[in-house]
Amino acid sequence: MKKSLLHIFAANIIYLLINIFNSFLLPKFLSVDTYAIIKTYTLYVGYAGFLSLGYADGMYLKYGGKDINELDLVDLSTNYKSYTLFELIVCFICLIIALMLNDFVLICFSIGGFFINIIGYYKNLYQAVGEFKLYGKSLNYQTILLFFMSFILIFCFQSDNPKNYIIVQVLSALIVVIYLTLILNKNIHILGVGKVSLKEIVKNISMGFTLMLGNFSSSIFTSLDRWFIKALMTNKFFAYYSFAVSLENIVDVFITPITISLYNSFCKNYSIQHILKIKKMTLLWGFLIITAAFPVKFIIINFLPQYSNAISIILPLFAAQAFYAVIKGVHINLYKAEHKQKKYFKIMIFMMIVAVILNCVLYFFSKQVESFAYATLITAIVWQIYCEIENSKLRFNNNEYVSIILLFISYFVAGNITNAIMGLLLYLLSFLIIVIIFMRDTLQYCLNSIFL
Repeated sequence: MKKSLLHIFAANIIYLLINIFNSFLLPKFLSVDTYAIIKTYTLYVGYAGFLSLGYADGMYLKYGGKDINELDLVDLSTNYKSYTLFELIVCFICLIIALMLNDFVLICFSIGGFFINIIGYYKNLYQAVGEFKLYGKSLNYQTILLFFMSFILIFCFQSDNPKNYIIVQVLSALIVVIYLTLILNKNIHILGVGKVSLKEIVKNISMGFTLMLGNFSSSIFTSLDRWFIKALMTNKFFAYYSFAVSLENIVDVFITPITISLYNSFCKNYSIQHILKIKKMTLLWGFLIITAAFPVKFIIINFLPQYSNAISIILPLFAAQAFYAVIKGVHINLYKAEHKQKKYFKIMIFMMIVAVILNCVLYFFSKQVESFAYATLITAIVWQIYCEIENSKLRFNNNEYVSIILLFISYFVAGNITNAIMGLLLYLLSFLIIVIIFMRDTLQYCLNSIFL
């Protein structure tokens, strides 16, 4: 597992560096309205996975925990070809509807959604079988390509047309699909055998549909705040909030290695003691990585003053990620490893209802864009409490609960200091003291896992 984490971290560091440039490049040189339209397309693309109707999720469950060399080549090839044709048909239907509506963003979504879902298939496959080097390629290539294309549009053509940047996203996905397909075929000749099978399509959809609903609900859940802002506030506030969310994704880069590697690990080693240790380590990791909020705040103040309104949004959004590290890394992966897709879906629906209520209530009282960020944070806390109540064998002890409360308070106290560097130093010092006093054993276990 340690080796897997290193592979994923290496891939995610590259992704992080490019993503940081992307996150700051577009809002720096594009108008707020152009940036808002680009982020609308990004919001739509987040739901592209629904167009698979659970097929890719069924494949994920089918091959989860196995080694790629153990897979039957004909079976895998049949699975892949059936998915590609099925996805092509679904996206073509969406394209016809988009053309009838004459909506440019939806047209691009229908085309780009196909390529995004093929890339998603590769990611799911490599996650399921533990091929994390190949996963890294699937993760990074589109991001790198998109960065260079956007760079050319900004500095060579000085374009402020959102359509150009959306088309570039579609083209980058197409190029990556072609490349990854050639690489996979070179390694295991996936195109040379197998054939399209209606039975395979039905089997994968029936197996993965419930998990897809859970993941789809999760996508809606994580973007619910942006839908509220798009409906209730102006394009300017949507751009501010989308900018904050794009920076929040920097934190997600450090959570992703945990969520990806643990599924494969839980499929192979299901021990309560093992899982509890990982849960405690993930908690520490979650509260450590949200320190990213402080350098982000520093950069906005000094280099992107036009987005200074996003600072008050970033603080609660980043704090929520400390809880989601544990929720996504441990609890959701356990539902998947135990094949409890229906339970996962029910919990997602419940949490969506909680999120909708909190978004409505907080906005009703404050009418401020920050209310949606705090609704996201409170929802994450409610979900963490639910997980603690639901699974008594995996609960934190009293010392760990005290640590969570103290770290949470320290983060917000430090975050409200005007000087971002001073805030960072204060939080890191508080983190170190709290962890040494209340979670010394977990800290020691983390250090041993890294260096021994």
